[in-house]
Amino acid sequence: MSTKKDKRRLRVKGAGRLRELAASITAWGARGMSKDQAFAMAEAQDEQINDPPLAQDDFSETFKEAWAIVRAEAKEEYFQDLHEVEARKPEFLVNPLIPRGALTMLDGHPGQGKSMITTHLAAAVTTGGRFAERYTVPKGRVLFMAPEDDADRVLRPRLESQGANLKKIRFMVHPRKLDEQGRSLLRKELIDHRPELVVIDPLPPFMADDTNTYRATEVRGFMQPLALLAREMDIAILLVRHLRKGGSAFAIEAGQGSMDFIAAVRSGLIVFPHRLDPDTKVLAHPKANWSAPGKSLTFEVRARPGQAMPTIKWLAELDQTADQLLQAEEKQKAEDICAEAIAVLLASGPMKAADAMDRLLRDGFSERTIDRAKVIAGVKSGRGPGAQWTLS
Repeated sequence: MSTKKDKRRLRVKGAGRLRELAASITAWGARGMSKDQAFAMAEAQDEQINDPPLAQDDFSETFKEAWAIVRAEAKEEYFQDLHEVEARKPEFLVNPLIPRGALTMLDGHPGQGKSMITTHLAAAVTTGGRFAERYTVPKGRVLFMAPEDDADRVLRPRLESQGANLKKIRFMVHPRKLDEQGRSLLRKELIDHRPELVVIDPLPPFMADDTNTYRATEVRGFMQPLALLAREMDIAILLVRHLRKGGSAFAIEAGQGSMDFIAAVRSGLIVFPHRLDPDTKVLAHPKANWSAPGKSLTFEVRARPGQAMPTIKWLAELDQTADQLLQAEEKQKAEDICAEAIAVLLASGPMKAADAMDRLLRDGFSERTIDRAKVIAGVKSGRGPGAQWTLS
C-alpha cells in the first residue's frame, strides 16, 4: 500500500504535467494501444498524478498533439478490412511485360543484348514510341542507374543510336548503395523528376558489399524496400542481372543468386541466344504475376555502317515459352555431348551394341538421348544379340 509520502512524490506539477502526459500518450500509442484506450489512460493519469489536473482545453490539446505524433510515426495501419480497399486493375508501362508500381527483372548473360533492350525501351518511353515495334508505351521521363557505363562514351551514344530524347533522361552521376540513405536520395529524385521508368543496370553494385546474394533474408531485406518504393511512386523499376554460370532448364531459376530475387518482382524477362542461330537473340517472359506471359520475341543486334554503336532489329514472335526454348537447348546439348561420347567409344572400331548402350546409360544418358545422338554421330547398328555399332 502506498504511503502519503509516496503519493506526494508521484504528483507532477507545473509545465511538467503537459510534457509527462504527452510522453505517456506517445508511448502507449507506440505499444499499440487504440486511441480510445490511450485517451482513457490519459484521463486517469491526469486525474491521479497531475497536481492540479489540467484544464479541459489543455488536456484536449495535449492529447490531440501527442496522438498526431503517434499517427505520424505509425505512418500506416498494419491491418485493414479488405472491404475498405478499392479494387484496381494492374497497370503497365509495357503490357504485359513491364508493370507499373512494381519491380521487373531482366536476366541474361553478358553480350546478349540486355543493354540494347533497356536503351531501346528508354527511347520508346522518351519519344512515346513503340517497344519492340509492337507495344505502345506512355511518353515520359527515364532515370538510368548504370554505374558500369560511362555517360559520355557509352550511355549517351547508345541512347542516341536508338533515337531517344536525351532531354527526358537523367542518370546517377555518383553511384551509391541503395541502403536506407541511398533509397532516400532515390526517392527525392523520383519526387522531383517523376520518371515513368527507372533502369538499374546491373543490380549487384547497389547492394552492400557484404550481402550474401544466396541468403533469402538478406536478399529480401534489399528487394522489399525497393518494391515498396516502386509501389509508392507508381513507377516501373527494371532491374538487370546476369545468369548463373551453370545455366538452368527453367528460366525462372536461371538468374544469379537466391530465388528470392525473382520472387520479389512481379515480372521476369530473360534474354538468351536462339539454339538454331546464336546471332538471333530471344527475349522471353517466364514470370508474369499480373497477366498472362507475353510472346517470346526474337531480335538481332546489328552494326551500322560508319557508326560506332549498333542498333536493335526486332524479328519474329515465337510460339514457344522460355522454358520450352531453354529445355530444347539443353536437350540439344545433351545429344551433342552423347554423340561425342559415342564417337570416342567407336574411335578404335566397332563395339557390341549392348556394351555401348550399357556404357552410355552408366554415363547418365537416357535411351531417348542415345537414340538421337546415334543419328548425329552417324552410327550404323545391326540387329539381334550380336549386333554391333560402327561409325559410317
